[in-house]
Amino acid sequence: MSPAITMTGAITALAAGKRATGYKYDTEERVLARFAAFSGSQFPGLEAPTRASVEAWITSARERGVKPATLQGLAAPVRELARWLGRRGVPAYVLPTGALPRPARYVPHIYTDQELAAQSRCTYAAGNTELGLALVHPRVGIRSSGFPADAEVGRPEREAAGKHEAQADGGDTYQRPDLRRRRGG
Repeated sequence: MSPAITMTGAITALAAGKRATGYKYDTEERVLARFAAFSGSQFPGLEAPTRASVEAWITSARERGVKPATLQGLAAPVRELARWLGRRGVPAYVLPTGALPRPARYVPHIYTDQELAAQSRCTYAAGNTELGLALVHPRVGIRSSGFPADAEVGRPEREAAGKHEAQADGGDTYQRPDLRRRRGG
């Protein structure tokens, strides 16, 4: 590294540049500070990311049991620092894209009619109807068939809500009236 640029100076300058363009870059700066401390302890005198230091950083994280998503979060700022240094003529190792395992894709849980009915019964039994509706379907629709007992119990909030059933899918989805107005539906 050139005498004008040290690793800590490069981290500070990179973070300042990111903040100047609107990024917060607080978490990334802390990750880079940890990387600089790790590199300083494992590779004394090192002023730019090398292949050995980056691989040791990743190996250390894996030994701690870091999950793939967190590992990506630890490697991305180091990769950005290496690119930043490379644009300034300082040789630095850029971890190739795809070198780390991709995090598992999030698969949402789709509630069955029975699960929704059970949630409804528990919430109404507790006397908390507003919370129950928010817990079951915050900002999204809910299958009205999940509430088979609504008609015979005569709950006024559900009877009024029945007027706002979505007609696009045959009236099978409940849509909150306040969200309908915002969405233009």
